[in-house]
Amino acid sequence: MRDGLIILLIFAIISFSLPLISVQEAKAAAVFPEEITLLREKTGEIITLSGKDYIKGCISAQIPIDYEQQALNAQAAAAATYALRLMADTRESEAPWGEADLSDSAAACQSYFDYEECIESYGEEYNEFLPKIEAAATFGLSHIITYEKEPIYAVYHSVNTGKTASPEIIWGRSFPYLKPVESPWDKSYINYECSNEMTTEEARRLLISHKSDIEIPADFGKWFSEINVNESGYVISLHLGKTLLSGGDMWRIFGLRSPAFEISYSDNVFTFKTKGYGHGVGLSQYGANEMAKSGKNAEEILRYYYSGVEIS
Repeated sequence: MRDGLIILLIFAIISFSLPLISVQEAKAAAVFPEEITLLREKTGEIITLSGKDYIKGCISAQIPIDYEQQALNAQAAAAATYALRLMADTRESEAPWGEADLSDSAAACQSYFDYEECIESYGEEYNEFLPKIEAAATFGLSHIITYEKEPIYAVYHSVNTGKTASPEIIWGRSFPYLKPVESPWDKSYINYECSNEMTTEEARRLLISHKSDIEIPADFGKWFSEINVNESGYVISLHLGKTLLSGGDMWRIFGLRSPAFEISYSDNVFTFKTKGYGHGVGLSQYGANEMAKSGKNAEEILRYYYSGVEIS
């Protein structure tokens, strides 16, 4: 098995890239189809595969497979539920991935690895973990997470600040089952706090790519002001000159590790100090693994991170 930290970082990148939540309210059945079609973004090919093979590929792409079985089970249920929710939202309108049911794009849908990609990521040792992945996929397909009898937006992330984030910060929308909950285990993550630097020119380019007519102050030291941070460390809002941005906007524009950050400026360089990894909403993969180590099962983990849900 490759170094555990490297693998965790790989999947953190994938898992914090979940798309914007749709505002549609399409009705959805809480049963995963036996077969789905999937758009492979790199090739443009649409493939047909069984529901179980799809979830196996999602697990392998989204969470370190050396995690505890119950954590993998919880992730599988979240992935299956999230896919059902997306399929329901696009059933009566044109999906961003065209004629396919789903896409393997982490930005537009959720990531998926085929067998060759799994071997490339994990090496031949991947085969040793297949029984765990099979078991998790079986669990996920038979444990759809619902609220008021419909699949939820079962979003997930790698590591939070010690408390999960509110979806309003990221997507500007609330959900009764995505309430912030304490997740103290996440603070023990080895790279819980990190910093990265960005030149002013690079920052300017990213801002203009986000909004071509954005007004950027001439004084770099006055770019960011009125930073509003909640008690969990997540940035709710800030001003770039006269432009109001959310913490989620900053997370997406600058590709930050999380929307929990501090900004400093010196010598044409911005330094972002972050806590956690990913948007912080919903299921914490790291927290789920720590809960599993303490004896919690997948249903207990899911009910902890998703408030007031049923497991159907």
